[in-house]
Amino acid sequence: MDKKKINFEENIKKLENIVHELESGNVALDEALEKFSEASKLSKECDDKLKEVSESVNKILNADGSLEEFKIEE
Repeated sequence: MDKKKINFEENIKKLENIVHELESGNVALDEALEKFSEASKLSKECDDKLKEVSESVNKILNADGSLEEFKIEE
């Protein structure tokens, strides 16, 4: 069975929920460790997605259809 890929916004919302739960102090140690592990995975997925998007945004489509790195000349 293929795992449904969750989008960036859903991952951020899950991260926020985990942080609120952990900050509440009402989570048992074993559950807190599980939640921390899940949050670490979600954080990496979000970071990877941001890097991917950043790389795409930093490219310019040339007239001939080729992509080129976007550079700001100072």
